[in-house]
Amino acid sequence: MQRIELEVSRREDTPKAGVLRREGRLPGVIYGAGGENVAIHVEEHTFSMLGLGSSGAHLIRLASPDSALSGGIALVKAVQVNPVTGIPLHVDFLRVDVNKPVEARVSLSFTGKAPGVVEGGILQPLRRELDVRALPDKLPEQIEVDVSALNIHDSIHIEELTLPEGVEAIFTENVTLVTVVPPVVEAEPTTEEEELAAAAEGAVEGETPAEGADAGGDADKKKED
Repeated sequence: MQRIELEVSRREDTPKAGVLRREGRLPGVIYGAGGENVAIHVEEHTFSMLGLGSSGAHLIRLASPDSALSGGIALVKAVQVNPVTGIPLHVDFLRVDVNKPVEARVSLSFTGKAPGVVEGGILQPLRRELDVRALPDKLPEQIEVDVSALNIHDSIHIEELTLPEGVEAIFTENVTLVTVVPPVVEAEPTTEEEELAAAAEGAVEGETPAEGADAGGDADKKKED
């Protein structure tokens, strides 16, 4: 995985998080790998432009005038975003040791043309990410899932994936990652439905039972007169 360099600054007690955000800074924290927890902030625009707020693993080399931070290697562990605008509000960085395996969530990329789709089926991904374990430098930016052998009703499970060397999937169940489902076909009406529709159509074209009842009542009245 390619390392992305990101400039970070240690965050003092002031200014507070809201002030930092208004200044275009993204507050966060760095922890892990036996080091202390350090409150930091980064340039929000740069963070977003580098795609660090998106899903998937991103290996980051920290650049900072602070010697305790500069040169450190970290992963984006979690990003809190505004539910309306999608703008990042806070980021957690996990400090890693490049000589020790780490766990990360990596995006899945579905490649190839499934024969089942050519026949009218629908490719339906059921998982967009996969938890893996690997040395930091071995973490892939994404894992490709080849769907070119899938017919309708076929699927691919975790255990069927071909993972890059040194990468291990983390899972407790051999769940389905992607499948091809049959095309949606509009059901034809049953005999009972057809009879009900015909009865309703006849009622509209002819007189209703209520009208028949009124007509009978008027005829009896004329006879009495």
